Amino acid sequence: MTGYILDVLPLELIIRILAFVGYRDLVTCSQVCRLLHTVVEQNALLQYTIELAISGMQNGPPSAMGHANRLTALRNSQTAWNKLQWTGTKDIPLLQGNLYELSGGIFVQSNHLGGLEFRRLPSHYRGIDEHVWSLDLPDVDLRDFALDPAQDLLVLIARPLLRAGVRNARMEISIHLRSLTTGEEHPLATKPPILLHDVDLRAAILSFMVQVHSDHVAVHFISHGTAPSELVVWNWKTGLILLNTYSTDIMAFAFLTERLILVGGLEDVDSGQLCLFVVDLDSSHSERTDFDAVDYRCAFLYPPCYSWVRPVNFMIRSDPSTNWSPHPSFQVPFSIGPGPRLYIVTIWFMQGEEISPIDLFVLSSTLLDRIESLGDGEKRVFEWGEWGPAGTRMIARASHSHSWVCYVYGAKFITSPGGTRERNPRTLEMWDFNQLGIRRDRPREWSESQDVQWHVGDTTTLSRRVFIDDVRTTLPYRVIRRTLPAPLKGMPIFTEAMCSEDNLILVDPKSRNLRVLTF
Repeated sequence: MTGYILDVLPLELIIRILAFVGYRDLVTCSQVCRLLHTVVEQNALLQYTIELAISGMQNGPPSAMGHANRLTALRNSQTAWNKLQWTGTKDIPLLQGNLYELSGGIFVQSNHLGGLEFRRLPSHYRGIDEHVWSLDLPDVDLRDFALDPAQDLLVLIARPLLRAGVRNARMEISIHLRSLTTGEEHPLATKPPILLHDVDLRAAILSFMVQVHSDHVAVHFISHGTAPSELVVWNWKTGLILLNTYSTDIMAFAFLTERLILVGGLEDVDSGQLCLFVVDLDSSHSERTDFDAVDYRCAFLYPPCYSWVRPVNFMIRSDPSTNWSPHPSFQVPFSIGPGPRLYIVTIWFMQGEEISPIDLFVLSSTLLDRIESLGDGEKRVFEWGEWGPAGTRMIARASHSHSWVCYVYGAKFITSPGGTRERNPRTLEMWDFNQLGIRRDRPREWSESQDVQWHVGDTTTLSRRVFIDDVRTTLPYRVIRRTLPAPLKGMPIFTEAMCSEDNLILVDPKSRNLRVLTF
């Protein structure tokens, strides 16, 4: 019956119908019907739809570039990344400022005058030209910053100011909301476009972690143990506070979705069991609240540690946000889609006098699938066995920088070429956790090469040194390697690496040089 219906329908109508179904339905259709298989295989739009899904991409805005050309560009781009074959390189100097950021394909450095210099990184396959501009910021004593190119948003954190009061003194921090292209007040920001926050005077050493997700700006005010750290989330368009919490146990955070925030800390101070809490901004409020009293949605427990092992630092890295899209003015043919994001949770453990890091690689889908299984109003703590062994990879001493921390993008992780790998310290590695791509590209027969290593069906085991029991994890991934040429005498020696959608950036901190590799 299906074959008869397809025989009487015009081919163009069949293609239009198929273009609206999902990736899985397209693949299923091509497997159950010979005619549909032929249509799917020979039509550029349908092949492009499949390729977008497998690569974790989404289609760009309409332009003169048709589906066939977009499909070719996307396939060439994915092939280049899967072989780490960049199309061009460019060296640029590091400025004398001490701040940097890499977001949305824009690399920003502070200069010695307190201003910022921006560089839109080029793309060969997506047709993006390099563009450089700078902003002077004479009215802001800059302490830190963040940006979201999709919204033309620049978030500037000014150096804390001591405000003396009649009864009490306070340390005030102002957060300025600007246009990253003009430096002027952002037209969509709250009026006046400045968010103010008071921090504990005991926080003598203060650092910041800033993230933007859609209408939300979150700032982690890190006090390094001299006072409780604070996590505050604003709606930057209205100025309203959505979450205002503090605790010595708030160690790190990251947006999981626009509504959900992942917070790293301890489930219980006495037990010392590490935990990833999920806080729902729709259920939070603006009153300053101890984190112990915050009504979190759920929590994900780590395996129990030995009582003498102590976590001393915590970091969660992921980029970009789940619903991020490039600014429409870019006119790119395709860009990263809203699919699963890789989160790298790094915890430094102290054992006696030794401090060593352990990295947890987890996809957002691992966490969101379990969150979505909860009923209305249900609050739950997921034990390690319910999410960790099959949904993560836990690895000791993965090679990445702790200063140049933009080493993850989408489902990719880039290692530092100056790491501790004994086989070749100049080897650059990309670890790919894109599950659809792995299933499609993995050879049917077991295959291993010097340049590609498949971790599918194997197990990573951490012996009982930090955790009470052996920790075994099995999330599939592949490692793609490329050896960098030996540096000539007097040339930069790149020891760090960062990653964006179209570029790898190699860093030589000693001679203060960057090398931009373009795809």
